[in-house]
Amino acid sequence: MTTRFTTAVAAAGALMCALSVPAVTAQAATPGPMDANTASTAVQHSASGDASQDPAAVLRHWTPERMRAARPMTPPAAGKERTAEPQSHRLPARSAPGSAPAAATKGGAAPDAALADIPRSQVWTAHGRMPATTIGKLYFTTPKGGSECTATVVNTPNKSVIWTAGHCVSDGNKHWYTNFQFVPDYHDNQRPLGAWSWKSVTTPKGWHEKRNFDYDLAVITLWPQNGRKVADVTGSQGYKFNGGYAWQAHEFGYPYRTHPARGGINGQQLRYCTGKTWRTGNLQAIHCDQGGGASGGPWLDDLQTSRGWGYMVGNVSHHLTESSDEERSPHFGDAAVKAYDNEKNR
Repeated sequence: MTTRFTTAVAAAGALMCALSVPAVTAQAATPGPMDANTASTAVQHSASGDASQDPAAVLRHWTPERMRAARPMTPPAAGKERTAEPQSHRLPARSAPGSAPAAATKGGAAPDAALADIPRSQVWTAHGRMPATTIGKLYFTTPKGGSECTATVVNTPNKSVIWTAGHCVSDGNKHWYTNFQFVPDYHDNQRPLGAWSWKSVTTPKGWHEKRNFDYDLAVITLWPQNGRKVADVTGSQGYKFNGGYAWQAHEFGYPYRTHPARGGINGQQLRYCTGKTWRTGNLQAIHCDQGGGASGGPWLDDLQTSRGWGYMVGNVSHHLTESSDEERSPHFGDAAVKAYDNEKNR
């Protein structure tokens, strides 16, 4: 009762002050440095209202010739990103398992076993089943022409979301790329499951406006393909947000080159590494040589081939140097939570 009375008195007092004080023009507060919450804010871009980004138009755009001509996206060099406050980790930890496709696919190709570290990427040959069906090529258009990255179907209520790197959707200078098309289980110029076009995309403000690697992640919602939602066809991977930094992970991608360089890498095969991850500054690291084309590829903790899914705990961002196999990922903190939440029900 006391609280209600006090509140009422305060409200009345405020009203009287408003009536007795002359109105003044509102002024925006002087902006201060970008704090962690601001940098973690999700920034969304929608295909709606742009006829060139109609789902059918996007699918028509990606002819076989344009897909073959697409070039792997190269992330900005380490040390070239701009300053932003570190990503915050204030929201509660959150996780969810992966999911099987509506029509069950074949199980994994190998028994689960203790993982050996594989920093020199190898070809993943078990196609037509998870996890390969959940991972694919992401095609998109930049001012320089067609480009490509790697993306992964992640478990969401709308069954329509893929995850990739921020530098695969935005140049980090407030400019979005266009014509996003996802081709799951791609290999050797084959598209066994078809293609899905984009509906909307979200990346943290810390990437879209600051091009800071702490925020190099993105989430894309896809339109259904012939009435089929992507996760119903491919299955999905789980996720862990605001967890730790030390995982035993599989990393997947479609690289065109490696760090350090070696021959026989052409972007036509899904490749993988395995290894332990660790914290380096605000980022996560793993030893894996996958380079351009693998950007956005998933880091999956506890991937069990018998079920085909693990928990996504990172995505391919960049290498420390051209000659080093030390690869980096943003940590999935508050920015990851907000980007995910921005797209999960669209």
